[in-house]
Amino acid sequence: MGSKARRFADDGWGVWIDGDDRSTIYLNEWVNPKGKNYVDIGIRVYGVKKANELNIYIPFHTDKNEIKDLSVMLSDESILRGIFNTNCDIDTKKNKHTSELRYEGHLLSLIKLSEDNMMTRDISSGTIVTVELGKIQAYITSDEAYILFRIPHKSLDEIFSKKMDVVGTFGKLKELITSPIVTHKYGYSIRINEARLLPMEINRIKTLHNQNIRKALVTISLNEEYELNDSNCYRIRRLEEELYCDYAPDGYNCSDAITYQWVEERDKNMKAHYNFYFDIVYSNISKKSMFLYLLIILLTAVMGSGLYDLVKTLIKTL
Repeated sequence: MGSKARRFADDGWGVWIDGDDRSTIYLNEWVNPKGKNYVDIGIRVYGVKKANELNIYIPFHTDKNEIKDLSVMLSDESILRGIFNTNCDIDTKKNKHTSELRYEGHLLSLIKLSEDNMMTRDISSGTIVTVELGKIQAYITSDEAYILFRIPHKSLDEIFSKKMDVVGTFGKLKELITSPIVTHKYGYSIRINEARLLPMEINRIKTLHNQNIRKALVTISLNEEYELNDSNCYRIRRLEEELYCDYAPDGYNCSDAITYQWVEERDKNMKAHYNFYFDIVYSNISKKSMFLYLLIILLTAVMGSGLYDLVKTLIKTL
């Protein structure tokens, strides 16, 4: 039986709108266990004309300069087809604060995040991103709006990072000899607007607990070398490299990635929280084990040869 390494990340996100209280949450995870991880956060606001602020609590600290607005990238037709799975028309020059997107009878405003309409505030365990919709109401042309941005996913970077092995010398040697197979198991939980996982500074905000969330959609793109539990998965597909090559984060390889998608949607009890859990497993052959096996074989061969020569010498002497 091989050795196992287990690590776990439990992310509690918060979303609330001051004004109209309906929204749809999109989290698009770019999981890269051997490099940097990123998450795209998309919020679809219905009734945006009545909204003053959109607030997003990020469960780890994020600098303002790490927030990348993705609305400008949607001017690419390939990227639009990849995200919305249909042909879209977009007017990126509608005004300085919004673009206008049309598809399948939908008309929505894409909010362009900037210093004029976005601010951040650090609290004890994370960062609050506020989009000040009230400041740009004159520029919003539709009653439905979409905000989309990307940040480094630091909690995933943490569980995938290499850590000092604290197993004793003899214990480690026993593991190496027992089996060359090493299994890495990562648990990842996404919880949205769940009070148990939110800090007190967030739980004190009454608007959050009245927030209606129509739908939460989580997409995870992951290298096919890794196994992801997909028992409740809504859709599985290969990531279309030709559509996403200019959209994916720097250094992310789309050619060998598979995308998994989970959706929860409610017509009633929209004030309840959403909860997703995933297992990510990676197994490989330990190079240290193989080296140890070769060393043992080499030592055995040397000792056997030496013992044979010794026996021959003793026979001749006798």
